[in-house]
Amino acid sequence: MSGGERDAELAICARVARHGLIGAESAALFGGVPDIDGVARVARTGRIERAAFAQTSLRVIAEAGALDELVASVAACSFEADRFRIDVHDPSDRLGVDSTDVAIRLADVIEFGPDLRDPQHRFVVIAAADGLRFCEVTGRSDAGYRRHESKPWTTSSSLEPRFCRGLVNLVPDAASVLAPCCGAGSIVLEAASLGLGASGVDDKAAMAGMTRENLAHFGYDALDDVRVERADSRTLTSDVAADAVVTDLPYGHAIERDDDSVRAILERCGELAPQGVFVAQHDISELLAETGHVVSAVHTVVKRRGFTRHIHVTTTR
Repeated sequence: MSGGERDAELAICARVARHGLIGAESAALFGGVPDIDGVARVARTGRIERAAFAQTSLRVIAEAGALDELVASVAACSFEADRFRIDVHDPSDRLGVDSTDVAIRLADVIEFGPDLRDPQHRFVVIAAADGLRFCEVTGRSDAGYRRHESKPWTTSSSLEPRFCRGLVNLVPDAASVLAPCCGAGSIVLEAASLGLGASGVDDKAAMAGMTRENLAHFGYDALDDVRVERADSRTLTSDVAADAVVTDLPYGHAIERDDDSVRAILERCGELAPQGVFVAQHDISELLAETGHVVSAVHTVVKRRGFTRHIHVTTTR
């Protein structure tokens, strides 16, 4: 293990196979990508509350190559720990010791008293490939997307709330988001819940109506910078311009695929926002390039039965 890591920052992320959005979100929000155990060494953790797939942010207090050494290192450290709780993150079972035993050994060398039910301080032991770290929890995701799992309206092609929160987080500095082809408004809900300007557009009256009702259900319709309109995404006017476009394109949905319409949507999106996150059933990097976008990354998420979503992160020329 490398030395000098005290006060380094980590984030614990969800561990899902073939889910490229997890690492992409962590990199965008925190500047680090999780390893096989879901632990990312990061540059910052200030946006942990809004995260979809990162769950906990941590500050390293002590590190060691083995448990005995970690216990001695923690005993030598000075830190506030009144009413504490210790958990263990060891998904690869590297410690080979019961988590409760690990927590007890460390608790015995901390001068403060534990409180497992209502702790004021939380600590986590990280069992990594290169050694052990004793860390303090500095923040947690608010998991606010879970509220939207009970939205009144949804469709067979609606994206999951957690997935949509992750998409919005790929443009973390955007203050406003435009969602063309918004459907029932899953992306608009996540943008609004994060306090961003959120505009949803759909050319079907029923879809625009579903989005409005979903927003109203959670009280987001009362926000000044949240709007929904029925309009053709191929011919949007500049009054819906935003910092970023985030959308699930009409690929692979229960509609006839129309390349010309998608091309027109992409061209218009490039004129309305300097950043984009485009979800499609296929890699459309070539089409994006043809319509004025610069693709910085393509992330894949493999769903059931081999269905793959391709997430394209772009800027405009």
